[in-house]
This record gives sequence, structure tokens and C-alpha cells, in this order.
Amino acid sequence: MFDVRPQRLIVFHGAEGVRRDVGGDVTEYPPAPVVLATLNQAKDVWVGGGDRRVFSVGTNADAPGQALPRECFDLTSDGDRLIGTVVDGALKLTTLFATDGSGQPWEPMTLPKPVRATHGYGYAEGRPLRQSPDGAFLDTSPFGITVVEKGRGRVYVVRPGAAQPEGALQVEPGGDQDIWRTQATPHGVLLLVVINYRQTGLLHFALDGTLLGSIPDQEGDDDEDDLIWGGAGVCVLDANRALFFLQDKLLLVSLPGLQVLETLVGDWPSFVAVTPAGPDRWWVGAEDRDALFLLTAEPGHPLRLSASNRPVSPGAPLMHVGFKTPTIHWAEHSSAPLTVSAPVAETWRALVRNDGPACEAVRIRVSGVLVGARVVDVSVRYRGQPLPMVEENRVNVVGHTSGLEAGATAELEVTFKPRSEGSGPLTITVEPCSWESQPREWQWDKEQPRVLAVTGHPASAHFPLTVE
Repeated sequence: MFDVRPQRLIVFHGAEGVRRDVGGDVTEYPPAPVVLATLNQAKDVWVGGGDRRVFSVGTNADAPGQALPRECFDLTSDGDRLIGTVVDGALKLTTLFATDGSGQPWEPMTLPKPVRATHGYGYAEGRPLRQSPDGAFLDTSPFGITVVEKGRGRVYVVRPGAAQPEGALQVEPGGDQDIWRTQATPHGVLLLVVINYRQTGLLHFALDGTLLGSIPDQEGDDDEDDLIWGGAGVCVLDANRALFFLQDKLLLVSLPGLQVLETLVGDWPSFVAVTPAGPDRWWVGAEDRDALFLLTAEPGHPLRLSASNRPVSPGAPLMHVGFKTPTIHWAEHSSAPLTVSAPVAETWRALVRNDGPACEAVRIRVSGVLVGARVVDVSVRYRGQPLPMVEENRVNVVGHTSGLEAGATAELEVTFKPRSEGSGPLTITVEPCSWESQPREWQWDKEQPRVLAVTGHPASAHFPLTVE
């Protein structure tokens, strides 16, 4: 299972995948992460939309959601329990907790005092630590769970089944344009740092703050030729090996020293997620792809990476977060080809609905080569009243009218009267709009003209039109 975007979840089971989309106005950059946790061999899947509300989708890919009783920032699984984080209004970690699949017993963990690391990527000894809290994120490896607060420079390690974190590190906090990924190892913790989305470093710390290894080597990080760019992920395979994903390759590195053992060519333009697929095998999924890659990394054998282009079909809606802007949908309409035979006119009918808040105005646009070439004349009736239409850009006609209330529906009739013959594509669009001033410097002492601006989600219908 891979949670690849805030607005969708893809569940791969057997030979096929099911994609479930979130409806409504989804925040592109949510204030909290998009949660994914599994229990009981993925029979119970916990997901969240980045709004601190987490729910279970049950035992199959299309099951309805059941909310976790309490809010959390991030969530992951550890055997038969869930581990979660809670942050305050400033996005600082306040609680690290464990619970079972019901989410009812809430067992807080005692957070140890972080140990200051002796070195770090770009770390300046003695310099005051700047902090910009941005939440507490979780990641999992075979050797435990990491809790990372990039904005505060803190990393905690919880070993499998442990009641409390084993230790914590304090390093230089990351900036707003930096990306951190962490993985627990038998020796401590791996920290992937991507500075300003480009310059990259991989650090291996013991929990007493000792630097065990780094890529690039800390001794030569001032050499421009030694810099690494485009970090995409890190994954601990076993006690002796880890994988370091870069934009154009994978590095198999040794633990604890991070010596490069093998290089494999790959294309990873965005961050990746990795999950076990059996002994010495892992599924690798990129954030912007539906396809999975199967990675085989048997000890003593070369790395193997093969694409698994399994079909992905749409499933039931994952959840609906509502609409914050006017949103026009078709309640009834047809996209079937329409034929108009002279001298008889034909009328296309539809019903539109506003699923968001009220809009101030509605603009209706009929576009197509036949309209622009005057092969047909177009007339429109909206809510039973004729709507004046004007030509625009020689390819469409446009008219506007009063707004549509929240939850209201309206009838739309578009009539085509033939003038000659032809065929081509046609688009009918209904746009929610508002009136906005258009300031002009040379009219500073006059009333500013007002123009219509689209302020929500329009509905569009596309179909072939033939005039005989």
C-alpha cells in the first residue's frame, strides 16, 4: 500500500491496484502529513487526509471509513499496536503515544532528553540553534520507529515493541526548504537531508551522538566534486546494508560506515516509499506514479530492480472533505454525439448543481469550430429564461447571469440551429464567477471597471457535433 498524495490512496492487492480519491477542495500542502498505517497484515488500514483526522478503511480496499477517536499528527504501526504523535498549536511534539486498533487506550511515552550530535551535515559547533517547528513525522524500519522534528532538529528512536524511546538526538534544525527522512538501524539512526530540494547528505548517527558514517564524507564536503544532488529516499534492508535513493541511481551502502557496495541505475524524480514484499524483497513506489517496482536485495547477490506495471482501477471514494469554493457539477447531462439536420433545430438539455457555497454569478460558454465558423447559431435558456450570448475570440459564445445558491440546481438548454454543414468537437462550460474590479492607473480618479472572474470549480461537457 502506498499513500502517494494527499488526495488519493492506492492499495495493491494481488495482481491489481485500487485507487481511492478524496473528494472536495483538497489542500495541496496539508498542515499535517497524509497518514498511512496497517495492522494485521494490512487487513486494517489507517489513513488520513492531512487534517489530523485518521480513520480505518477496514478489511478491503473499498470498505467505508471509521474514525480514530482522537486526533493525531502522524501514525504508523508497530506489530499489533499503533504509534502516533500529537503536536501543539506551534507544531511542537507534545505526545508520543501507543494504542491498539481501536484507538481507545492511549498510552503516552516518556520522551528522553535529546543528546547533542557531535557532527552533522552543515553543523556549526557552538552556533545557536534556530528552530522553526513543523510537526513530528514517523518512519519505520525493521529496527524500529523514528520520530523526526526537522524544524527543531530532533530525532527519537523507538525499538520494536518498546514502551519508551531508546534515545534521541539533537542536530542542527532543517530549514523550510529542506527535506528530512530517517530510518532506525541496529547502531542508531540514518538521517537523509535534502537542502533546498537539491543538495543531499546521508548521515549515520549512534544514539550517543557519534557520527558513524556519512555520504559525502564529512572530511571532504568542501569539495564541489563531492557534493550529491537529488535525494529521493533511504531504506534499511538489514543489519548490514541500506539503500540510498538519488534522482538517477541507487546506492547500496554498508552499515555502520556507509561505504558504497554497489550502484544501480534508476530514475527517481520524486520521493519514494518502500515496504517489504517478502524475504529480501521490497516494493518501491514513487510519489507521482501508480506503478510499483520490485526490488530484490539478497545478501551476496547483485541488486535487482524490475518494474511491475499492475493495472490500477478506481474504487469507492475515500472520503469527502467538502467544498470551500463554489463547485458546479452536472446533475444530469449527456456527452453523446449530437446531430443537427436542417432545417430542424436540436436542443441539448442539462441540469447543473452547486455543491459548494453560493456564487455571485454564472458564466456559460459554448465553444467549438462550428460555432466560430457560424455553421450553427446558438441560443441558450437558463432557468427557463433566454440568456443573451455574445461572440468571444471567434470560436465561442458567452453569456452570464445571476449566481447559483449553495446546493441549488438550475436547468440549462442549448439550442443549435443549422446554417450550413460540418462536424467537429463542442464544449459547453458552466463557470461559477464573481465580479472583481480591474484597476487602471490612468483611471485612478474614475470608477473602476468590473470584470467576471472564475472563483470556483466549473463543469464542462465535451461531445461531437454534426450539422447535416
